[in-house]
Amino acid sequence: MLRAALIPASLVAVFLLIYAAELPFFVAASASVPFLLLFVVAPFWAKRSTARFDRDVVRLLTTDRQRELEPRLLRALGMRLFAPPAQVAERRGMIASENGAPRSARRSYRKAMKGYEDPEHVPMSVLLGYAHASYALGDDPEAIQSYRKVLAMQGPMPKLERNLAHALIRRNEDAKQAMEMLDRAEAQAATDDERAEMDLIRAIGEAKRGRRATAKDTLRRHEDLDTEAAGALLAELREELGER
Repeated sequence: MLRAALIPASLVAVFLLIYAAELPFFVAASASVPFLLLFVVAPFWAKRSTARFDRDVVRLLTTDRQRELEPRLLRALGMRLFAPPAQVAERRGMIASENGAPRSARRSYRKAMKGYEDPEHVPMSVLLGYAHASYALGDDPEAIQSYRKVLAMQGPMPKLERNLAHALIRRNEDAKQAMEMLDRAEAQAATDDERAEMDLIRAIGEAKRGRRATAKDTLRRHEDLDTEAAGALLAELREELGER
């Protein structure tokens, strides 16, 4: 961490001022004061900066201003310089995810996970962010492993089970378990669009098992569904059926 380098930096500065600039010892020693003060206040500055950043993130996300997250991170100087690197990496991952950059998000979340000495102490938000990024990238083996780990720790979570079911179907694995998870997630869906999206995921599984008539019927029923997720699912289902 940068804070750990402040003391050696202060000693180097004093050494150079004495032996290179040939200043008196007490004058040269005074140059170490800013380094020492920063060493003392750095943890408090980092904590305060992180708290302010997190509050602003909530405000920006609730007002649909994701594009302002990156500039806000740049202004969080105390956090970026002196907060634990894993915490900073987690927030970079969140920003990338919110701005539709899953590759950058996964890279940041992976860095965050490596920043914790004990894997058991990795925050759930980091594990979940990594799982979502892997799913968005179509890295189904990694997504499946990550989602299962989260579910084992947290218990049933409808959105996670939906994504895990979709990843299993894309891999053509554990079809029965995938359908059971879709049934549970659909039972707790809040909107008709969400239920229709899960119907499309189920149809992809039907198409993979050769039940083309059922899958085509689902496609016809939902082909006008106009959500971001539905667009990708419709395209996937058409590809599975050999349609364009």
